[in-house]
Amino acid sequence: MGIQEEHLAELRAEARRKYQIMIDYIKDQVGEGSEYLNDLVRVVVSERGCYYEFREMPEEFSGAVGSGFTHEFIGSHQAAELLEAIKCMVDESNDSNTRELALLVVYSRDGLYNRDETFIYHKSDELDGDDDALPITSGRFRTDKLPLFFKLKVDSDLAIRIFGAKRGVIFFVANLTDQHLLVRIPHDGSGITDLSQVPASQLVH
Repeated sequence: MGIQEEHLAELRAEARRKYQIMIDYIKDQVGEGSEYLNDLVRVVVSERGCYYEFREMPEEFSGAVGSGFTHEFIGSHQAAELLEAIKCMVDESNDSNTRELALLVVYSRDGLYNRDETFIYHKSDELDGDDDALPITSGRFRTDKLPLFFKLKVDSDLAIRIFGAKRGVIFFVANLTDQHLLVRIPHDGSGITDLSQVPASQLVH
């Protein structure tokens, strides 16, 4: 095992120790529900909440308990338009009232190990305590390929036009058909629990 693999293993073990109790709680609260799978990610949605986890990296997890979320099925064209709108928001985020904006896009299963198959952007006032901190970026944003998965975590005035709230999470899971799952989780103080605390730039290699 190389130095990079050892470091990744340590980060994953630390994430499991830190968040496993919360992850187990969310899964228990959501229950069995309806399950959606592709090569990369598993999603469970029920009347009590929802969550996703990477199938080979279950510590990459985000979940919500309660009724403050929505899910729908959208076509490939609509998904591509939404992702392009999100990318435009990323491009504008340095010139706006944006407290945090984290975008993870995984184009194929190889994206877990190959940065050329991912795009990561993370801007946060809390990264180093500096409001003018430079964002973290990795990989390449592609317009020629619909990703297997993308997730946006945002706290910005710009987010209102995307899903009607300043703060929240959106995640997308591609299907083999032209009907893909989109989940919106606005954070409006309604009991939403978001467990996507481990930076994607640490977990995806």
